[in-house]
Amino acid sequence: MPRAASGTSKKATKDPNAPKRPLSAFFLFSQDERPDIKKKNPSLSVGDISKEIGARWKKVSDDVKKRYEQKAGVEKQKYEQRLSEYKKSGGGGGSPAKATKGAAKAPAKKSPKKAAPKKGASKAKSSDEDNDDDDDEDDDDDED
Repeated sequence: MPRAASGTSKKATKDPNAPKRPLSAFFLFSQDERPDIKKKNPSLSVGDISKEIGARWKKVSDDVKKRYEQKAGVEKQKYEQRLSEYKKSGGGGGSPAKATKGAAKAPAKKSPKKAAPKKGASKAKSSDEDNDDDDDEDDDDDED
C-alpha cells in the first residue's frame, strides 16, 4: 500500500483541458486494422487482437509504415500547435503549479491517517529488526 500512496502523491493531476498527445504510427495503424480483425474473428479477446495487430505491423512493408509515420508526424505537428496555444492561454504554466499545490494538500489531509499506520509499521519494523538482530545473535550463540 505505501507504494501506491507515494506514487499518487508525487504525480501531479492532469488538466482535462490540456491537449491529448498524438498517436504513434503503430496506433494509427492499429485503428485501421482493428475493425478488420474484429470482423474476421469476432471471438478474439482484446489481447489476441492486439497480438494480431502487432504481427501485422511486423509484416507490413516499409512503404506502408512510412505512410503511417507521416500521418503520425502530421498529428504531432497539430499537437504541438495545440499545446503552444494551450500554454499561451495560461493552461500550461499555471495549471501544474495549482495541481502540485493540490497534490501537496491532499497528502497533508491524508498524512494523519497514514501517519498512524506508518508509525506502527516503523515501530513494528524496528521491533522486528531488534527481534531479528536478537534472534540472529541468539541463534549464533545457540549454534556455537
